[in-house]
Amino acid sequence: MAVLYSLTTLQKTITGHILGSHKDVRPWLLELRSSNIVIISTVTVAVFLDIFFYSVIIPVAPYALVHYMHVSENEVQHDVSIGIMVYSAGLLASSLFFGMAADMLKSRRLIMLFGLAALAGATIVLCLARSFAVFIIGRLLQGISAATVWVAGLALISDSFAEEKIGFVMGVVGGGLSMGAFLGPLLGGIIYERAGYNAVFGLCFGFLGIDICLRLFMLEKKVLRRFEKPAEDDIIEMNDIPESVTVAPTIVDTIAEEETSKHDGQTDPTDIQASDEPMPPLKKSKLPVTLRLLGNMRLVNSLFVTLMMGWIMTGLESTLPLHAEELFHFDSLGAGLLFLPIAITSMIGPLAGLWVDRNGPRWALSCGFLISTPMLALLRVPDKNTTGQKVLLFAFLTFWGLGLALMMTCTMAEISSCVMDAERKRPGIFGATGAFGQAFGLFNFVYSAGSLIGPLEAGFTADKHGWNTVTWVLALLSGISLIPAFLFTGGYVFQKKKPESESIDSTPVVDQEVAMEAHVSTATSTIDEKTIFTQRPSTVDAKL
Repeated sequence: MAVLYSLTTLQKTITGHILGSHKDVRPWLLELRSSNIVIISTVTVAVFLDIFFYSVIIPVAPYALVHYMHVSENEVQHDVSIGIMVYSAGLLASSLFFGMAADMLKSRRLIMLFGLAALAGATIVLCLARSFAVFIIGRLLQGISAATVWVAGLALISDSFAEEKIGFVMGVVGGGLSMGAFLGPLLGGIIYERAGYNAVFGLCFGFLGIDICLRLFMLEKKVLRRFEKPAEDDIIEMNDIPESVTVAPTIVDTIAEEETSKHDGQTDPTDIQASDEPMPPLKKSKLPVTLRLLGNMRLVNSLFVTLMMGWIMTGLESTLPLHAEELFHFDSLGAGLLFLPIAITSMIGPLAGLWVDRNGPRWALSCGFLISTPMLALLRVPDKNTTGQKVLLFAFLTFWGLGLALMMTCTMAEISSCVMDAERKRPGIFGATGAFGQAFGLFNFVYSAGSLIGPLEAGFTADKHGWNTVTWVLALLSGISLIPAFLFTGGYVFQKKKPESESIDSTPVVDQEVAMEAHVSTATSTIDEKTIFTQRPSTVDAKL
C-alpha cells in the first residue's frame, strides 16, 4: 500500500505540478509558466530551432552527400533539391491534420510536445545517416515536426494576445524564423568546415535540450484560468472585463442597433430582426471550418502570398550555394557566410510588427515585395570572382532579407487578424473551438506547397537555363505577388468604409446561418445582466 501511495503521489506530482495536466492540482510556478514572456519565448525558440535544424543542412548537404553518402557529384544538385522537397512534403501532408487536431483537442501544448519528439528523432536520424535513403527519412521527420510547431505555436500566440498586439508578437516569432533560416546555413558551414559532419549535429543536440526544457515548462493560459476563474471559464463578471475586450452583443444591444438602423433609413441584411414571434429553428451548416476559412478573401490572399514566399525562399536556398561555389569557389564556410546579411536584417521583425499594429499590414507587406523584387533580379549582376562582386552580392542579399522580414511578419499577423475579425463580426462562425489551428494549418500547407515547387522549378531552371534565368523567374514571382498584396491585404483597398452601425464583413458570407444562430443563442442566454459571454476568453488574460 505504501508503494502504491508513493506511485500515486509521484504521478500526481508529475502530471499536476510539473506538466499541468491534472485538473485538481495547481502546477508549480503557474503564473510564470503561463505568462506572456514565457509563451513568446517558447514559441519563438521552437520556430527558430525547427528552421535552424532544417537550414543547417543546406551548406553541408552538397559536401556530405558526396563524402559521407557516396552520391555522384553530377547528382548533387538533384539530390539537394529532393531533400528540400521531401521536407516540404512532410510539412504539406501533416499541416491540415495537425491544424484540425489542435482545434479539436483544445491543447496547443500537446501538439507541440509531439513535434518535439519528431524533431529529436529527425536529428538523430540525420546525424547517423550514411546513405541517401536514411537522409531522406530524416528530412521527412523534420517536415512533420515543423508542421506541429507552426500550427500549434502560432495558434497559441493568437490565443494568448489581443489583436492590437498580434503584429509585434508575430514580428518577434518571424524574427526567430528568419534567424533560424539564415543562421543555420552560416553556423552549419562554419562548423562543418572546422570540425566535420557530426559536430554540426552536436550543436543541434545542445539546442534541442533548451527546446525540451522550454516546451515542458510553458503552460497555456487556459490552465491559469482553471485555477483563477469559476468552474465555467467563459462566464466573467462585468466589472472585471477591460473596456477593449470584444464581447457578444446582448439582446438590448441588438434591439438598439436595429432601432438606430431604422431611424437612419438603412437596414443590415445580416441583422436579426427583433420580433415578438419566436425565431424559427435554424439549420446548422455542415460546411467544414477549413472551407469556411477559404471563403474569406483576405485569408485567401494571405495564403497566395505565403505560397509565393515559400516558392521564392526555397528556390533561392536550393540554388544560391551551388552558384556561389561555382562562381567564387566557396567552400561550405563561404556558402554559410552568404546568409549572414539576411540573418542580420531579420532582426527588424518586431519593428515591422509594430508598424503593422499601428498602420495595418498593407503598406508593410507591399514594401516587402517592392524591395524584394529588384533585389532578386539584381542577384544575376555579380558574375566575376572579385572582392567587389562578392560585396555586391552580399549587399543585394541584405536588402532582400529586409524585404523578407517585412513579408513574413505581415503575413502571419494578417492570418491571425482575419480569424479574429471574422469571429468578432459573426460570433460562432467557426464553432466553439475556433479556427486558429486550422488557419495556420492552411498557412503551413500553402507554404510547404511553395517549398515543393521552389526547389523543383529553380533546380530545373538552373540546370537547363542557368543562374541568370533563375533570378529573373524569382523576381517575376515577387513582382506578381505585390499586386494582390497591395489590393487585398487588410481588406480590398478600394472598398468604401461603412458606418459601424451598418458595417458587415467585407469577406463573402460563408455561413450566415451559423452567425445568426450565435446571435440568437447569445441573446437568449443573457438573462442575468451581471454576466456575459466573451468571444475570446484568452483575450481577457492578455489584457489582465
